[in-house]
Amino acid sequence: MNRVPARRPTQADIARLAGVSQATVSLVLNERDAGVRISPATRERVLAVMREWGYVANASARSLAGGRNKIIGVYTFEQVFPTTSVDFYFPFLLGMEQEAAELGYDLLMFTSAGGQRQIFRDGSTRLSLADGTLLLGRYPNIEEIEHLRDSGYPFVYVGHREVSGAPISYVAADYAGATQQLTERLFALGHERVAYARLGNGDAQPSRDREKGFRRAVPAGTTRRLTGPVWTLESVDEVDGLLSEMLRSGVTGVVAEQQLLAEELLGCARRQGASVPGDLSIVVLGDSTGARRDDTPWTGLVVPREEMGREATRLLIRLLESADSTARSESVECPLMDGATVGPPHTAGGTA
Repeated sequence: MNRVPARRPTQADIARLAGVSQATVSLVLNERDAGVRISPATRERVLAVMREWGYVANASARSLAGGRNKIIGVYTFEQVFPTTSVDFYFPFLLGMEQEAAELGYDLLMFTSAGGQRQIFRDGSTRLSLADGTLLLGRYPNIEEIEHLRDSGYPFVYVGHREVSGAPISYVAADYAGATQQLTERLFALGHERVAYARLGNGDAQPSRDREKGFRRAVPAGTTRRLTGPVWTLESVDEVDGLLSEMLRSGVTGVVAEQQLLAEELLGCARRQGASVPGDLSIVVLGDSTGARRDDTPWTGLVVPREEMGREATRLLIRLLESADSTARSESVECPLMDGATVGPPHTAGGTA
């Protein structure tokens, strides 16, 4: 049986395995017959071989010239244009656009037909119109990412993403480092019982990275960890009960994963007659979709979205211009905000 070489399969490989001419493969890829009738059985046989061998069609002219188009693709697993007052993706796109322009590349935004976010259709991908692609999204299709990696197509994910098998190239914010620093600031102020709270199940990699930083925090000069429980809430409706439990159990500081959660904690504290930061210090680990973004001077971290977009673009171009295709990762430091929601804890006598 003919086999595809241990490299990225070509149109010639697909033609040989399917028992057709390379011209037939090209016609199937372009979804047109050009005056030549291709039977449904032949078309399906070609598509089946492409799916089996992970063939990624190169639809651009660079396949003829052996060069590059100087085009970088942008693919998102969710809609990127703002539908709420908080535009989560705009700073990423701004950083990508600015860096690509500075380095002499154009950007090409990919959307999906029919509203379905799919990288692959019938074994091929339109991402090959670009030299390489920047991927982003909070809820990616991991199987498609692994398929794209195995195809040999160059890409960089914006955000830390773990996959099965060989690693992928990515640029991520250093959530773990920033969360550890902020938690240790609470220890330095005298807090001995600090809790972590979040909305959602915490399965997303950025959530796990933040929790990792919280758990590894220790007071200066000691090895004894003082961090308290990790609370996971399904909705903001549970925040009032959570706050009551925190205050009863002696928690004096809380690290809130989302700003929306921090806003609810602050509102519940006011309704219960508790003060922030007098009775409870609150640290926020970045803004979030749905947050009101009021005038509260939060203490916390800033997600460096624009710089992540820039760094991801730089990394992808380095990969494109290098003979080494080894996966690489970069970490971007999160700036810290010195707000007014953190202070020393009250003593048992009621004074700070």
